Amino acid sequence: MKKSKAMLWIVALAVLSATVVFAAAAGKAPETTKIDDCAAKKSAVVFPHAAHVKVAECKACHHNQPTLTATSSEEVKPCGACHTAPEKPETPKCAEMSLTKNPYHISCIGCHKDAVKKDAASKAPTKCEQCHPKA
Repeated sequence: MKKSKAMLWIVALAVLSATVVFAAAAGKAPETTKIDDCAAKKSAVVFPHAAHVKVAECKACHHNQPTLTATSSEEVKPCGACHTAPEKPETPKCAEMSLTKNPYHISCIGCHKDAVKKDAASKAPTKCEQCHPKA
């Protein structure tokens, strides 16, 4: 009888541990994601999310979700949720092609240029075709 109870506790702990591990994995940030919500004239961007998690905080890009973390279970809003049809006229619209009006271009290229200034060997892309490959 004691052996059965002990075995039951072991199984229960194993199930609980597996649940915690799978729950943590479910909340894990993706390796890559495709940014295509505003792709019009250029190809969509395959974004190496895992590489960016290593060098920047989530709120650097997800500025409207300051509590977001790489393992958070919080629902992640895509950039296009606010930047496709902005409520405020001053909010950058992702359909803009301009380097100074497109929110991706403002944030991404600005950060990449800073990375290249800090380290000339940086592979942070700063040219259109480096993020938007020709099909």
